[in-house]
Formats: sequence, structure tokens, C-alpha cells
Amino acid sequence: MKFTVMGAGGVGGYFGARLAAAGHEVGFVARGRHLEALRANGLAVRSQLGDIELRPVRASDDPAAFEAPDCVLFTVKTYDCERAAEAVRPALGADTCVVPLLNGIGHVEVLRRVLGPDRVLGGVAHISALIEAPGVIRHFDRLQILRIGEMDNSATARVLALREACAAAGIACPAPKDIERELWQKVVMITTLAGANCLTRLPLGACRSNPATRAMMENLVAESVAVARARGVSLPDDQEIRTMEVLDKLPAPMKASMFAALERGERLEASALNGAIDRLGREARVDTPTHRAVYAALAPHEKGVPAG
Repeated sequence: MKFTVMGAGGVGGYFGARLAAAGHEVGFVARGRHLEALRANGLAVRSQLGDIELRPVRASDDPAAFEAPDCVLFTVKTYDCERAAEAVRPALGADTCVVPLLNGIGHVEVLRRVLGPDRVLGGVAHISALIEAPGVIRHFDRLQILRIGEMDNSATARVLALREACAAAGIACPAPKDIERELWQKVVMITTLAGANCLTRLPLGACRSNPATRAMMENLVAESVAVARARGVSLPDDQEIRTMEVLDKLPAPMKASMFAALERGERLEASALNGAIDRLGREARVDTPTHRAVYAALAPHEKGVPAG
């Protein structure tokens, strides 16, 4: 299959590299020093599941360099979603599908509006991966799961083809029963992890082992679940317990990508995470005081810190 990775950071770079190593044609859209390194030295992935060295790499800052792919893995930051969607639109073929693998809430609606509702699938990535250095992706732990499905959960040929391509590349890609539920389960988890990381400036292990901070995490989970249910999302009755069990099983050094961005003084996705939960809570008349406090603490940092 032909893939374009729109945003070859930690998530896009990792999954794109796995697909390319399995023989698929992959074009990586990147920028800055990362793009320069991809062009000069290729792409390296450091992972407990096996390292990858791709040389040469098809890389560009222009999505039009990779015309009419079968699938676009859309892995930009949420604050770049609309701009990136407009940029990739001219490169799409008649049958190109788009799989968004973003954090937060609202990106599916943006992509459906800009690219057309029939192009956009539901996608959820469970992985911890970051750009360690230009041209180098570091995959933490062994977790690497993609969940891909039609928004109406139908078993279409394109979804089955994508799952087969992932499986052949060694990427876990189980079939979700309800992709909207999967999306919201990820939202509940990531808003809790990112909120706790960023508010304490500590990795997950220190957050979940402190009684006061753990109680805050449980409040974040409960508020997100309440918002999801108020919006008609069918979550399990014990979703709060399930989410904390997932967080308890993650590696102690785990950091959400938003925390890594905060440490580097980069732009944050806070509006699409804790800020979005608070906004949607107000719309649904669900109080979300913990998410509101997290967002208030992060709002002054949302645009990043200028270098120097």
C-alpha cells in the first residue's frame, strides 16, 4: 500500500517506519531540522521491539510530493489540524482515506469538514514515542497499538486492508467494536495522564503513588467520563476503574507528549485536552472543576516559550 505520514513526529514516524520496513511505500511529511536529518541520514527508530534504520527515506515538507496515497496517517498536533488538512487535501486521490491519530477532541469533525466525511476513519494510537533527536524516534516500552475503524463501525474493505497491512508490519491493530467509544476511552486516559504530568511536572509513577495526586487523577477520570456519557457515548459502567487500571500498568517514567512539549517550551495541546473537557462539560451542564484548574494552570504556557 501507499501511505503518507502527515506529521512524522514520534507517533507518525514510528508507525510509518514500521510500515516502510515491511515493504510499503511511505512518504514522510516533516519540517525543520527533523526533515533535514531524514533527507541526509534517513530515519532511525529505537525500540525494544527491534530497531529500524531506513535509508533512504522519502521525505518532504510538501504533501503534494506524495500524490494519491491509499491512506494518510494524520499525526500532526491538534493545534495544526485544520492547516495541515488544507495542505494535504490537494494530494489526495479519489479513494484516499485519512486516519487521524491525534490526542484530544474535535479533530475528527475538523477533518470531515475540510476533507469530506467519507474520507475520514476513526483512529486511536496507544504508544509512547518521541523525537529523540532529528531523524531519530525513541519508542518507550513495548506498547504499540492502532485501532482503526469506520465511524459507523462497518467492516469495509479499506479498513480490513489497513489492519492487514499493520499486522504484516508487526503493528497490533485489533478491530474495535465501537470506534467512538475507543476514541473517548483514549481521551479519558490521556487527559488524566497529561493533566497530572503537567500540573506536577513529574512522570506518571510519582503522580499515581502520591495519595493526593492520585485522588486528583481519579477526579480527572470521573469528570471526563461524566462528560462523555452526557454526550451519549456508551462507556462501560466501570470505565473509571478500567482507566485507573490502565494508568497503573503503564511504565512509571511515562510522560504524556504534552508534558514533553511543556518541558521544551513548545506549544501545548491543552485546549484540545483538559480545556476541551471543561468546554464540553459546560455545554452539557456537567461540572469539571479539576479539568478547569489544570487548563487554567497550562493556559499561560499554551503558545510556548520563545527561544531565549
